[in-house]
Amino acid sequence: MNSRTDHLNECSPVGGNRCELEENLAVLRGVEAFSSLPIQRLKLYAYVSRRLCYRAGEFLFHQGASDDLGYIVIKGKLQIVRELRDRSVLLHELKEGDFFGGLALLSNVPRLFSVKALTDVECLVMNREGFQKLLLQSPETAVKVLDVVIKRIVVMEEKLLQAQTCECVFG
Repeated sequence: MNSRTDHLNECSPVGGNRCELEENLAVLRGVEAFSSLPIQRLKLYAYVSRRLCYRAGEFLFHQGASDDLGYIVIKGKLQIVRELRDRSVLLHELKEGDFFGGLALLSNVPRLFSVKALTDVECLVMNREGFQKLLLQSPETAVKVLDVVIKRIVVMEEKLLQAQTCECVFG
């Protein structure tokens, strides 16, 4: 485990009659990148996932940082923010069922943005090592994850370009 993940808040155990593995499986079934996987494969992803909680106002990660986690929002709302020299630009808001941070599951690259909790948040997370071990068994998952990640990057890039265009025209 790296230093970033050493101090994260593990969530309390899942309550009710369902076990955490079943709950994680239900979350994954609702995410585009994972929903079409065979149930046995999906169970493996559910098994290597864990739940982390964050308080409103807390950053999950900062732009430029390196870590190895991909996230799915279980509860709460978050903001994706790009830090510029003189200001921050809101690129996207995340809600229940959204998957983000997928590039970190595929490669050790710096984060392109910061993510901040707007409310108290619970996320299902998996790390690169566990994800990549499973990926070797089902490489088609990489294509699905990349598709989701690329679509999100295009949306955020468009918002960032619009913000910079306004600055150039009016600034």
